Amino acid sequence: MQNKDIKIVGIVLSGGKSRRMGQEKGLVKYKGKALIEYAIDSLRPLCHDLVISTANDAYSYLDLPMIADEIPDCGPIGGISTCMKAIEADVYLVISCDTPHIPTELFTDLLNQLKGNAIVPIDESGRKQPLAAAYASSASDFFHKALESRSLKMMHLLSSMGALYFKPSSDLDYYASKIFSNYNSMGDISDSKV
Repeated sequence: MQNKDIKIVGIVLSGGKSRRMGQEKGLVKYKGKALIEYAIDSLRPLCHDLVISTANDAYSYLDLPMIADEIPDCGPIGGISTCMKAIEADVYLVISCDTPHIPTELFTDLLNQLKGNAIVPIDESGRKQPLAAAYASSASDFFHKALESRSLKMMHLLSSMGALYFKPSSDLDYYASKIFSNYNSMGDISDSKV
């Protein structure tokens, strides 16, 4: 999907409970910068608009629209569905606020290979990474229906929409073994050698 006329919206997910972190996860500093700022920087070059999926006003300093979940406590599906309803796009790029090592180039590759409803990367251990993915506007119906029926498992949703998968290979310039590392606790950050 390389049409220059498509509207791309970035959704930065920052609506989690941050229980293990003990504080608002996206605002935790990593190498001198808030975690969420890495996510924003990753998407910004590719997106016409960016939104933050959150109900926390602490993110207002970023000067981006903040969208609170329509139905609270429904996880990523709730956040993505609500954002898709709030802002129209041809493609939605989704990233979690706690993954500071995902480069813009990964999303470029996803956009270039997006066919059908979605393309989702797979990490080196074979795990699907639906919170670092590209979703076509056609995927929004699947998100909305999943939310309405409270079917909140991302893997079920990916299967129902027939998502495609992309495994970054080690010969890519941007490849790193910990590209999808996410930080759930202060220990994760202090232990990070990436």
